[in-house]
Formats: sequence, structure tokens, C-alpha cells
Amino acid sequence: MTEYGHISLAPRDDIVAGSKVTLTFTFTVGSLGMKESGSLRITTPNDSWEWPRVPLPRYFQHGWERGGIDDGYVSYAPSNVRAELNSESDAWMYLDVEERHCAGELAVHWPQRDFDSGHTRHIIATVRDGDLNPGDVITIIYGDTSWGGDGVEAQRVAPTDKDAFRAYVDVTGEREFVELAGDEVKVRVIPGPPAQFNVVAPAIVRPNEPFDIRVSDMDEFRNRPHTPFEGEVRVATSRPQISLSGSADFTAERNNRHMIVGVKAHAAGVYRLTVEPSNGSWRSLSNPIWCTNRDLNVYFGDLHCHGMWHSDSIGTPDENYEYGRDVADLDFMGMTDSSGCYKEGWIDTQEAANRHYDPGRFVTFKGYEHGGNWGHRNVIFRDCDIESTLDDLSRDRPEALFEYYRGRNDVISIPHHTKWRTNWDYYDPELEPIVEVYSCWGSGVEYDDPLWDNSVFPNSGVYSALARRYRFGFIGSGDSHAGMPGRSYPTDREWCTARKSGFACVYAPELTREAIFDALRARQCYATTGARIILQFSVAGTMMGGEVEVTDPSEARVIRIHAIGTDNIRMLKIVKNNEPLFIRSTSGDEEYFEYYDTTDAHDGDFYYVRVVQDDEETAWSSPVWLNVRS
Repeated sequence: MTEYGHISLAPRDDIVAGSKVTLTFTFTVGSLGMKESGSLRITTPNDSWEWPRVPLPRYFQHGWERGGIDDGYVSYAPSNVRAELNSESDAWMYLDVEERHCAGELAVHWPQRDFDSGHTRHIIATVRDGDLNPGDVITIIYGDTSWGGDGVEAQRVAPTDKDAFRAYVDVTGEREFVELAGDEVKVRVIPGPPAQFNVVAPAIVRPNEPFDIRVSDMDEFRNRPHTPFEGEVRVATSRPQISLSGSADFTAERNNRHMIVGVKAHAAGVYRLTVEPSNGSWRSLSNPIWCTNRDLNVYFGDLHCHGMWHSDSIGTPDENYEYGRDVADLDFMGMTDSSGCYKEGWIDTQEAANRHYDPGRFVTFKGYEHGGNWGHRNVIFRDCDIESTLDDLSRDRPEALFEYYRGRNDVISIPHHTKWRTNWDYYDPELEPIVEVYSCWGSGVEYDDPLWDNSVFPNSGVYSALARRYRFGFIGSGDSHAGMPGRSYPTDREWCTARKSGFACVYAPELTREAIFDALRARQCYATTGARIILQFSVAGTMMGGEVEVTDPSEARVIRIHAIGTDNIRMLKIVKNNEPLFIRSTSGDEEYFEYYDTTDAHDGDFYYVRVVQDDEETAWSSPVWLNVRS
């Protein structure tokens, strides 16, 4: 027995992601005893675990009915936590739960301890009406079923070595907390069995040119499954003008990644494929495949990916890149760990980007995140030359980032989660050609956007920047802390990021680092909520991201939209100068539409389109601006 006590956890079996569990924490008081007002805290690994709910006490003087007909609790409030005390003293335990947002020293306002666990819930058992003696036992049951529940839902992210329960004890009652041995409360969360396929083909193909279909098996929550799928699958399409094998064998030796090679579309149009196990246990649909002779391709990626060098995120840079390439099947991605350029992980992150760069198949970007209370930016580079930590780049002044890179065209700074706390007084038009309008935080495009669940910082949001006449192209990305770029699953590890990850969608001639970067700088891009929607948008013949030179302000401008959905498209909304110009209700999974704006043009007018599907998946084009010359 240590002087502060000992804690253990049962059972110690592996936990399947998303399953219902009951965990019992047993704390034995140490040789120092435990004074009245002392407490034991159990913190969840992250707030993707089901919220702990303690029993609601009746209102009595001591919070507990002594000698009455019940234990002092009422059952009409949901409960999944229970505490027991084995002691000869008259003390009892008061149960409570609280949530903490901050990491590091500020996490619980006890500067002597490091609660570096990001968003967590704390189960708190506090001693009342007496002291505890050495050897007394406090038991906390998280996932208690005695109130009629079936346990608590474990986190959906798996596997991870970084996530673990943590236990802290204050034996003096003066909020002097000591962390108990961490190994005793570690859990291992493992993925479930294969439950779906991620079926990805090139978004744009040419007639009679062969292409490959990439198929990755995933568990229910889009984790790489614990045991890879093995067996025969059926491949099918509703259109006959495509050549493919009717079946294919997937072997465990390929891990969770499989290829169907040499597929050909023989006629222009949109194709969709299905892949299912031969036993029909599930059926997965591919992204839409547009067969056309147009020059540019559409590539899907994530430029806001976090791993082990970013606060409470998980996974090495290599593990993140491998998931993005092999499971999410991204075309490009960039690791942008927070202030990573100052840390030892900066070299590791750059080297990983070089290791995984595979032109024509998988593009990786060197990058990091920079920012403070004035707003956050992701910085990505056109090359991936290895450089040392950037100790001379100030973290404290918002202008420092722009001063550091001003005049360079091989660097892009990308504002993101703009409704959170972005101050648009700080902006550089040369360094910031694009803005991240959607991530797992939600959408910052419109003030009253239905895809935003948090509060709004005054004068923030993309709409505020556009009102200032800033000119951005639009992208989506992730900002997930799950170590799985492109995973597109909501509330991965933090409740405040209630949406799933998005995609940056880029029109480029080829899949290389230079081509993707140059297309982003040219604003030839759009954003989605993580669906591989194909979107074309133009004003007066100018592609999204461009600028129209207007010599006759009274001349009507034709707006053209072509959207190919992953589900039926419900709405097309044309936005002009932050106000709806026209809303079209639609049906079907492909939509061509033309609209003529007959109002007089004004210098600086801008248009973009928002596409919403029946399944709420959404896409936003980059704007087109008008330059009116008198």
C-alpha cells in the first residue's frame, strides 16, 4: 500500500469500440488516510465515452437519508455511476460529475498537477461527515446497471495507446491532488469486425481508359478492423457501359486494403458501383464516377490532420498517413499539428510527409498549425524540404505569421473554425487564398448555418470576411483528434466537434504536390462535409474561384451549376453577397441548372452555391467575384 493509496480496474479485457461496458474502479486508502472533503477523481480518456451520470440525491441535510426506507437517491433521473464505501467510520461519499475543457496546467486549476487530457469528464467521490482510515475502500462503478441501464458506451476510436483513464486523489481535503499509478487504470479499446467497405474510384475518368477501384474494409465506426475481411465479394453496377469483374477474392494478406483493377467506362455519364460480401451481409456504394473528356480531375483530401504532436490527438505521423491513404483513401493530406514547428516532432512530421509522398497516387504536404486567441491558421508548403524548428517565429503576435512568410508564393496560410474566435483584422490576401469553411466543428460559411452547434464569436465567420471583401477559395477538412484523417465520423473524441470531418476538393490536371498546391492558390477548389460530391460552378463562364471582368453592369450574368451527388440532391442555393439569391428544390442525384442574374452588377459582388443532399451531406463552391470596370 502506498501512502496515497492504490487503485485497480476490472475487468481488464479488451473493449470493442462503441460497445457497452461496466468498469469497476477500486481504491484502497493509503497510510495517510483520507480527510473529510478529500476526494477521488476518475477521468474518462476523452468525452467520446458516454457521459457519466451519478444518482440524483434527495434533498436532506446531509444529502443522505439516515435510517430511512431508502438510500437517499431517486430513480427518475438517468444514472450509470454508483459508489460504494467500505469503512467503519461514519463518513459517506458524495458523487458528482464535471467536465473540463482545458488541457495542461489549467485543466482543473491545480497548477501542481498536469491533467493533460483535453476534453474529459471527471467522476468525483468526495468524503463527507468524517475521515477515512488506511485500508478503507472506495468503489466506483462506471456503467452501473442496477438502475436499469446496460452499461456505458465506450469510445468509438480504436485502437489507441494514448487514451486511458486517469485517477487522482486528494487525501488532505485541500485540493492537493496526486495522480495514482496510471498502468492500473489503462484500458485497451480495439476495433470491431469488418462491417462496411469504403469503395473509392477516381471521381473523373475518360472513356475506355482503365482505372482502379480501391476497397478498404472498416468496422462500424470506420476504424481499420481488428481482423481484416477475407472472402469473395460481388461487384455490380446499374449501367451496362462499364467493364468489371463480377466477383473478386479479398485475402487477409492484403490487410484491409484491396484493389479491383482495369475497370473501364465505355460511354460518357455517371457510374456508381456496389461491392458486397458474397453472403450479402452488407452492401457499400462507391463515390460517383463521372466519365467525361474534360481536362481537369477532382481530387479529395484533408489539410487539417492531427496526430501525437498536437495536444490530445493520437497516432504517429506515419500512422495518420497510412490511415488516410489505405482506409479513407484520400488523394492528398497534410499533417498540421499545433505549433508543431516548435517541437521535436517537427522533423518527424516532415520526414513522414516525404516518406509517404507518392505522386499520382497519394500527395502529402508539410505543414503545421499556428495561432492564438486571434484565430488559428494551418500553414502548408509547396515543397517538403526538411527544416529545423522555427524558434524565431513568434507565437504571441498575430502579425508575426504574415511577417515571417510575406513575399513567398510557396506557402499558404489557411484560417479555420472561423466562428470560434477568428479576428478578421488579421489577414493577408497573398498568403491566404483559401479558407477552411467546414470541419468537424461545423460550418462557418453563413451566420445562421444549420451545421454549427456552438456559440459564435462576434464578427467572426466566413461571411464576415467576405463582407470585408476578402477573397477566399473554399475548402473543407478535418481537425479531428482521432488520428484517422478523412474518417468522417462525428464526435470522434470531443463533444464540441459534433460534426464529421470534411473534404478539400481540388480541380487539378494531375495528382502531384505542385499541381494540388497551385490549384489551391488559384482557388480552383470547393468544400464538402466529407462526401465525394462532384460540383461545378461558374459565373459568366468563369470557373469557381475566379474573377469576372464586367464592362457592362446591366448585362445579365449566367450562373451554371452541375452537381453529382452521393445521394439525392435536395436543394441548390445560390448566394450573392452573403444573401440567398435563388433557392431551387431538387430531386435525383445529378442536377444541371442555369440561372440568369439580371440585376445590375457592382464591383466586388460575389456568388457561390451551396448544395444539400437528402442525407444532409453538403457542398460549397468557391465564390466567383465581379470586377466592374467603368
